[in-house]
Amino acid sequence: MDNLTASIVLTTIFDPVVLEDYYENLKKYNRLKDVDIYLIPDLKTPDTACKRCYRLKDIGLKIHIPDINEQKDYLRKVGFSPHLIPYNSDNRRNIGFLMALESGSDMIVSIDDDNYCRLDEDFIGGHGVVCKKACNFKIVETDTGWYNNIDQLEMSSETKTYPRGFPYYFRHKPEKKTIYDKTATVTMNAGLWLNDPDVDGISWLVNPSKALSFKGESFTLSNNTWCPVNTQNTSMQREVMSCYYYLKMKYPMAGFDIDRFGDIYSGYFAQACVKSMGHSLRIGDPVAIHKRNSHNFFNDAANEWAGIMILEDLLPWLTKELKLTGKNYPETYECFSECLQEQVEKFSGTIWTDSVKAYFHQMAFYMRQWAAVCRRLI
Repeated sequence: MDNLTASIVLTTIFDPVVLEDYYENLKKYNRLKDVDIYLIPDLKTPDTACKRCYRLKDIGLKIHIPDINEQKDYLRKVGFSPHLIPYNSDNRRNIGFLMALESGSDMIVSIDDDNYCRLDEDFIGGHGVVCKKACNFKIVETDTGWYNNIDQLEMSSETKTYPRGFPYYFRHKPEKKTIYDKTATVTMNAGLWLNDPDVDGISWLVNPSKALSFKGESFTLSNNTWCPVNTQNTSMQREVMSCYYYLKMKYPMAGFDIDRFGDIYSGYFAQACVKSMGHSLRIGDPVAIHKRNSHNFFNDAANEWAGIMILEDLLPWLTKELKLTGKNYPETYECFSECLQEQVEKFSGTIWTDSVKAYFHQMAFYMRQWAAVCRRLI
């Protein structure tokens, strides 16, 4: 797709060395003129980040790095209140998502600041599948309704590894796969990762396995098969962005502060909308190299626990019972937010305190605000 335009979005509190690799990749595949990069700095982002971006801009990288005041002004301009996007949070990538959408790019790619693209693979070209018309794909379907995308990777450990956000109630169960050819329209693509796979803190503590290689084949999920989607190396056709609001984290939940699951929730919510629209999610290439920033896995596990507990109740409803309506992606996302708000009142158990339910009511409101802004920008 030679005329494909794209935007890559990330946020960081480090010096974004990762951008050097993206510059080299875009240059090699003659895509510098067609790709914009939106790096959204936070309060802790060092001055060296700006210096690196300006240097790369001077040699041809189309990069935008709005300062904090410019970010506030932009949010006010498009009608999304700045107080809805906290500081010192991955949530700030939402600003870049909106800027990318307004730019008119055909597709938007979300990366983390430790996801390095590979020079031997056309990064934008691989993700460009989300802008193709309906065509033939390898479809994967499982009898459990759940697909483990790490099965597409050669791992260093023989112990089964599952991605962050994969429900525990379906782990380590027989998973019969059926693979067949079928025409599909892919509007969301989840690229995989070598080196450090995206697994939760519990998995890092008990099974610290490395991803050695990609087995080489990408698959599109059937309509009744699900898999977690994160913000690492994930792309979508521009209209899907109206369903990909990164949920606010750091909220107290039954003795825990939920964290590290904003992208998992947004990925599942967007996936539900994609399926409702009759479109598909593809998983596989392009494959990034995940050079994971330093982590305390005990802290990660504690911060993820509330998110894991909620998913155990939320996912059976989302994957089996939820019925969405909508003629387009913003309408479908608004419908999702209303269904979510109604459903959380029906959940019970240790995690489902009044404050947790209030959190989802608040997020449902934010989601509708997001859809309204995106509708104006699409």
